[in-house]
Amino acid sequence: MRVGLVPLVVLAFILPVTSEADPVSDAHFAPDAVDCGWRYFEQGDHASALRRFQMAIRHDPDFAPAYFGAAHVYTSEGKLDDAIKYYREFLKRDTLYGLACANLGYALLQQGKFPEAVAMLNRALDIDPKCGEAHLCYAKYYACTMDWKDAEQSVNKAIKYGQKLDPELREILERHGVKIAEN
Repeated sequence: MRVGLVPLVVLAFILPVTSEADPVSDAHFAPDAVDCGWRYFEQGDHASALRRFQMAIRHDPDFAPAYFGAAHVYTSEGKLDDAIKYYREFLKRDTLYGLACANLGYALLQQGKFPEAVAMLNRALDIDPKCGEAHLCYAKYYACTMDWKDAEQSVNKAIKYGQKLDPELREILERHGVKIAEN
């Protein structure tokens, strides 16, 4: 029995004792939590996805993708104030992601904050002129303002860049004479 204890005692003195977490695993915690959050989101489990994104934020407050994930969940749940807050936090950390600007623009558009929404959509298109989400949001904006000519241009650009139209928007646009290109 003493022979079995000797290696354990020796190992206890050889291995450093530290209360700090392993820096390698720490560095991967936030990205791993965000990846897990997206998997939950794709499965329709928004509550678990949000918890993962928030865990990543608590672990690394400068990790921009965690804010984007949380904002996306809030947008999908119609919690626009929270979505806007988190998109803004994301954009403080990553200023060159057009999709975040477009998504923020869409949330602002849903709240009727048209000037700020348009500014964000313009910013999205400045970053990425092929941002289909921004073009689709513009089509929705133009539909709200009943500018059917610009709605037609925007919706067709959105389709060109891979966006799908929801049936309700398609019906509204077609009812007002907007010719929608088929992809």
